[in-house]
Amino acid sequence: MSDEIKGWNMSEAQWDRLVARAAGNTDALEDGAYVDTADANGEGTAILFYASALNKPPAWHYPFTETSRRGNRPVAYVGRAWRHEPTGYVEFEISLTAAAQALFADFEGGASDLDDLALEQAVESAVGGTPADREWLLREYSRLHRFAQDG
Repeated sequence: MSDEIKGWNMSEAQWDRLVARAAGNTDALEDGAYVDTADANGEGTAILFYASALNKPPAWHYPFTETSRRGNRPVAYVGRAWRHEPTGYVEFEISLTAAAQALFADFEGGASDLDDLALEQAVESAVGGTPADREWLLREYSRLHRFAQDG
C-alpha cells in the first residue's frame, strides 16, 4: 500500500456532487484522463483516476493495458481519492498496477536479475509511484473538482 496524501476538506454534498460528475462521465476531464467510481471499503465512494496516452504523468513509461469501463480506450490506473467520513478530508492513494505488471513481465522474461526479495521490494516501491505521479493525481483531482463546481 502506498503513502496516502491528505488534501481538501469537503462537505458530504460537495463530495456527492464530485462523485456524480465522475460517475456520469468517465471522460469528465475531457482530455485523456479518465475517472470512474467504486466502493471505498467502508469509506463511501472513491473516485478512480486513469491515465491514457493523451494525458499521463510526466516520465510515464508503462503500457496502457486496462480499458476504461465506458470509454473502451486503453488506460492505466494511477490512483484514487475518497472522502474520509468522520473528518471530511479527501484522501489520495497512488497505486500503479502498470508498474507492478511491467516489473513482473521483465522478471518472468529474464530481463531482470532480481531475486524474489528484491523483486518484491521493487514492486512495492514502483506501485507507490513517484512525486510526479502524485502531482498528476492531485492536478487531475483539482480539475475534476473545478468542473464539478462549474457544472
